[in-house]
Amino acid sequence: MSLRRPLVRVFSRHTCRCERTGLLRAHLLTPGRANTIHSRYLSSSRSLLALPSTFEPSSAMETTTPAFLAANEALLSSLHDQVGLSWAATIVVSTLALRSAITLPIAIYQQRIIATMINLAPMLQSWAETYKVNVAKQLKTRDYDKYQKELNRQYRAKVKQIYAHHGCSRWKLFTLPYVQIPLFVSMTLSVRDLLGMPLPFYGRLHDAPLVDMSSDGFASWMDLTATDTTMFFPLLIGAGNLINVELNEWFARHQELSTTQKVMNNAMRCLALAFIPVAAHAPMAICLYWTTSSWYSVGQNLLLKIPKVRHTLGLPMIKKPAQTPSPSLESTSR
Repeated sequence: MSLRRPLVRVFSRHTCRCERTGLLRAHLLTPGRANTIHSRYLSSSRSLLALPSTFEPSSAMETTTPAFLAANEALLSSLHDQVGLSWAATIVVSTLALRSAITLPIAIYQQRIIATMINLAPMLQSWAETYKVNVAKQLKTRDYDKYQKELNRQYRAKVKQIYAHHGCSRWKLFTLPYVQIPLFVSMTLSVRDLLGMPLPFYGRLHDAPLVDMSSDGFASWMDLTATDTTMFFPLLIGAGNLINVELNEWFARHQELSTTQKVMNNAMRCLALAFIPVAAHAPMAICLYWTTSSWYSVGQNLLLKIPKVRHTLGLPMIKKPAQTPSPSLESTSR
């Protein structure tokens, strides 16, 4: 009894001190009340940490299809669902339709620009000879480097003026690549998305390929999600790309190619051959699109060189130049 009284006094003094400072409520918790408060604390903490019933992780992580891919996929789905074409026929028909509606008019416009430039070559050669005499009279110097630099400067300005007057500025030659390359990339990504493959910067937008893709092919290539084990289409793609490069160089055989043009042609040859192993590891649906696009370009290049077709489209006939620009002006005439 003597031991309990000091403890009670100490506890009561501590309780009264806490009451005066406002730090502790002066009442003792019984074991039952403590268990009740503890259970209420645990239940409230669980309710705070619990996820709401409407939260769905899959819907929160869902990624929408980019607009440029959605447009291509809408075209493909319409041809397949509304027209009733197989997926193999859908890819071929959509490729022909897009190339004919978008890139073919630009290719015709580019051919008009190229033909105008080639037909202006005799005029440019005449101006080159004129500037040789005029610049020599203006400078009246024996410094050949200074003479050549001034000659090139004036000749470039004249060529730019003539091309602008006839509406065939050099930047217009790049219109077709600026349109065809984005179209090629976007269609390739659209087919990859339909196959359920991951896309660069977007990841995987679909968990699996469309059901019909594995059985809606043709002949020996019914599964469009598998690679071509026969290597027929990869070789066909490489051959089509290589023929396009050789055709473009053959059509320009009457012109003296600059060093830059020769390097670009060799680079395009290497790229055409590099497409073969890439296509060998690509699904059949992508190979089918690449094959159709490649051989469409071959037919387009050949078609636009036929005289009757050029006359019908209003393209100027390309005249064989009588002579080529002098070596000293070769770099400035291109």
